[in-house]
Amino acid sequence: MSNSEVPPPPGIWSVPASTSRNLAARDDLLAEIGAALARRGVAPLCGLGGTGKTKLAIEYAYRNAGAYDTVFLIDGQSQATMDASFVTLAAEMRLPEHEQLDPARAVAAVRSKLGRRGRWLLLFDGVRDPSEVEPYIPSVSHGGRVLTTSQNPIWRGLTTVNVRGIERAESVRFLLQRTGETDAESADALAEELGDLPLALAQAGAYIEETGRPLAEYLALFRQRPAALLERPASFPVTVATAWESALAAVFSHQAAAELLSLCSFLPMDAIPRRSLGEYDPLALDDAIAMLRLHSLIEVRPHALSVHRLVKIVVRNQLRRDDRRRWMEAARRIVQASGRIPPSTEEEREGRTEPESG
Repeated sequence: MSNSEVPPPPGIWSVPASTSRNLAARDDLLAEIGAALARRGVAPLCGLGGTGKTKLAIEYAYRNAGAYDTVFLIDGQSQATMDASFVTLAAEMRLPEHEQLDPARAVAAVRSKLGRRGRWLLLFDGVRDPSEVEPYIPSVSHGGRVLTTSQNPIWRGLTTVNVRGIERAESVRFLLQRTGETDAESADALAEELGDLPLALAQAGAYIEETGRPLAEYLALFRQRPAALLERPASFPVTVATAWESALAAVFSHQAAAELLSLCSFLPMDAIPRRSLGEYDPLALDDAIAMLRLHSLIEVRPHALSVHRLVKIVVRNQLRRDDRRRWMEAARRIVQASGRIPPSTEEEREGRTEPESG
């Protein structure tokens, strides 16, 4: 039985039921979460949408349920959603303030009550800006704990737990278990195509289960029509194609960030040297990187940048024909200027220059 299938203890509990069906084992990250909470009492889980931050937070709550009397999941996307969650929590705690239907009073009452005791865990899910959640966090000095999930990796003063793709061996194991197949070679190749992204792996497993298409055939189809498959299956609650909608909408309202992401989406290398972007004004480049980092759409390495391969596919598919040609040519110039013969871009390998229709 999965730890997340064990019933929670008596007390206040608002964490949704979860099983390991769409969650690969990530014991190393769960241990890192526990260590971060022990050090500071607050641990932000940060990373690209689809890396499994929420599932990790839920799994941590189930595995450690016995340590808490109160475990409450809060929608952290806005002040309104957090206010509503605190009104509900005030009612669960039987605090009189919730009856006044005044969110400010409910927030203050919950913070005061929890701040004076321990054995509680609050999960703030989907936080956009760390400054927005600060007024809602009770004191953790008596042993309370706060776990947040966010695409924003900048949490000043706190050590973040960076959530990325899972290890390849775990990706292969997950795909084989999810599909009931034994074709490890195809599972390994598919995990490579999916960049070991947990959401993409789970989505592929669900599609194979629904259609009965073997792993090897799904792999061949994905190589032909990746963007279309990232929108399926229809029964999947959140797909890779939809997980980044709000982040990409925000980025494409910022010209410099939109241009940088579009260019990176046609560059074939995993690590894009900063020096290869020398045509950019340095300050404009930094502004673009900062905007993309707010949504974990770009990863900054020493002297290089990295964009997940599935982000590249989704971005390319959203561009208009003229823009696709423009950025493909710009990418080709950059790779040629680096002194290497560029491999075919994924776009050319697939033999397409038009967006997929899905």
